[in-house]
This record gives sequence, C-alpha cells and structure tokens, in this order.
Amino acid sequence: MYVTLKCQMCHYEKTICSEPEEPETLDNVNMAMVAGTSYAQLKEQCAVAGKVEKQLALERNEVINGIPYITVVADGSWMKRSYGNAYNSPSGIGAIIGYRTKKLLFVGVRNKYCTAVCDMVERKGIKSKTHKCYKNFNRNESSTRMESDAIVEGFKCSLEMHGLIFKTVIADGDSSVYQTIIDNRPYSEQMVTVKKIECTNHLLRNLCKKLKVVTEMTQPKTQRQRGFTELRNVVKNILNIRQEVEKAAELRRKDQQTPQHCKAMELQNDILNIPSHVFGEHK
Repeated sequence: MYVTLKCQMCHYEKTICSEPEEPETLDNVNMAMVAGTSYAQLKEQCAVAGKVEKQLALERNEVINGIPYITVVADGSWMKRSYGNAYNSPSGIGAIIGYRTKKLLFVGVRNKYCTAVCDMVERKGIKSKTHKCYKNFNRNESSTRMESDAIVEGFKCSLEMHGLIFKTVIADGDSSVYQTIIDNRPYSEQMVTVKKIECTNHLLRNLCKKLKVVTEMTQPKTQRQRGFTELRNVVKNILNIRQEVEKAAELRRKDQQTPQHCKAMELQNDILNIPSHVFGEHK
C-alpha cells in the first residue's frame, strides 16, 4: 500500500510504500538498520567533507590571511529529552555541518558517566580496572552546557582538522552557545570574530510558541474589551500566521532586481502587516 505524506508547514510531499517488494528497497532498509558507522569511519567522512568545503571556498576566493573560511550549521542533541523543564541527560552531542555540502564536519560527544562498572567503583571508592573511560563531562554540570562545550571544541580544532575558519554559524536561538564561542575566541590569531545567523526554522517555531501564549491569555470578564474572545480565537489559527510569514519571505526571495537591504526592509514591513491581514484589517 502506498501512502502520501504532506508537511503542513512547507507542503513537501513524499509517497512511501508500507510493504516494499523491490530487492533494492529491502536491501537499503536492512543496511540502514544493521550497518553501523565506526568512529574511525566517521572521522574519515568528516575529513572528506572538509576537503570539499575547503575547495569550494578557495574557488570563490573566500580567504582570510590565506586561510579559507566557510559557513557552518551547528546544533546539539541529548539522549534524554528535556521538554523545557529537565536538564539532566547523562549524554549529549554537538554537531557541525558544512552549509554548502550539507555534510558533517565535526561531532563531539559528552558523557557524564562511563560505564556501570566505572560508576560503581567511583561510588564505592575503590580502584577501578584499567579501561578506556568515556566520561568527559562533570555530572554536576547542567546538561545544557554539553551542546556549547562540544560545538566550541569543533571551532577550536577546525584549523587543525580541516584548515578552515568557521566564520559564520547558523544556529538556533540559544544565545549561550554563541556566547561561549565568542568567549573562547577560536580565531583570535587570525583576528576573526565568528558571526551568527539565527535558523529560520527556529525563528518560526519561537513565533508559534509566543502566539500560543497569546491564545492562552485570560482576562477577568469585567476588564475584557469588546471582541477580546473573538480576536483570541483568531490568533489560535497559528499555522496560518506562520504560513503568511513564509510566503512573504519567499516572495521577496524571488525578487532578483531589488537590492538586498531594500528587500530586507520590505520583508520587515510585510511581516508587521501580517497581523492586520489575519485579523481582517487589510491595508
């Protein structure tokens, strides 16, 4: 049976088969399930991706003091989800991906614990056997620091690993990661300060979160203005507001004649006008 899935945000459609019969499809599924990637293979893949990013930067003459610079995307993840109220995951990672190649350049893992045996001997105060310990993060620290700690490591070793400067980073709205990068000054010798571009997806997600807060606002009946409930119900259609922002951005992006700074100002005016459009006050 074939099933077509469509994203309500970006309208991307994908048709999948719930019972594939083609040998190629079955082989790919089995390989994805059972084939793992060793750390050595991962390092090789990162090295190859770094060479491609470096070559693309050199072709565009994007060089500072003879060193190519690139734009990267950085984000983190944890073994245990926090959902905004618990930050005690025992393990987390930070990854850096090349913007042009969309391939992994660096991954850093942070663990508060090594193994069950290592943890047990530490609690009992006895001497452990010689082993490779994977604990590299203080268990008393907040797990949110794992992301920034791992990503900063990637920036610090970018010159040694790839011969590249990560000049611009695209990341979410977590200011602590970017501030940690700035504080560590990974390219101080090259007189380069890393710049940040906030991820569009996270900007839209934050917009939806704030709109949701508006829909949950309440006022005493004696203080409510006329139409308060009706307007609050209109705001509940959060998806429409987000889609209007995406359409406005796409419209300005297609305009190849207008200068970039003018398009940015026009997009700002469009976004500010969206609430009036949604509430029926067309301008």
